[in-house]
Amino acid sequence: MTFKKLMGSIAATGLALFSLGVATMTQAAAKSSSSYAVTTRQVKSGKVTLPKNTRVAISYKTTKKHIVYARLDLSNMSYKIRHQTTSKAVTVRYTANFKATKSNSNLEKLLAKGKAYTNQTSFTKAPKLHFTTDQYVEYFANGNTNSRPTSSTKITAIKKNGNLIHYYAKKNMLKLPDKRISKKGNYQYRLAVRINPNIAKDLSRSYSVGSVKNYFYLPTFRA
Repeated sequence: MTFKKLMGSIAATGLALFSLGVATMTQAAAKSSSSYAVTTRQVKSGKVTLPKNTRVAISYKTTKKHIVYARLDLSNMSYKIRHQTTSKAVTVRYTANFKATKSNSNLEKLLAKGKAYTNQTSFTKAPKLHFTTDQYVEYFANGNTNSRPTSSTKITAIKKNGNLIHYYAKKNMLKLPDKRISKKGNYQYRLAVRINPNIAKDLSRSYSVGSVKNYFYLPTFRA
């Protein structure tokens, strides 16, 4: 669900979402409106600096004087990128700075601690787990995604088998129930996230992180 659709549902029920400010969406929904690319060099736009090999979401492209420019959506980026500016998007020169990459439905997810969505107050206060566009897993113990995360770890690989998703990292995912599976290389730690069966009456999608009973949910606002 895109943030615009999500905000429409929230407004209809008199709610105000305190999360990433402009976006809380799954990659599956984003595919229809965004493309993805990786920086081939350091890219700067105003206060925002994107290191080389940073994965980004592109809202749209424009061409001026034979040069292609891209509008980058920052709303689902990691905190270290988002906090550089109050803007939710920036326009940068695309030509020579980016190469296209595939979409990934296992990124751009903001999960809240708990079995299911019940009310806005509980959602706002619940600890959050954020899988970002630029391939970080961030944990916000206080639930406020506009504050510095409790932990932020670069994801080195993602593998999905049925309803089970494995996120790999070179470093320990602090405060998260990951497991060490190797003593060297880029895939030393693994975080298991299971997609639980849908319950028709729920306004969210249920996930289990690490263990079966460690529940998180993704608001959908559709019963």
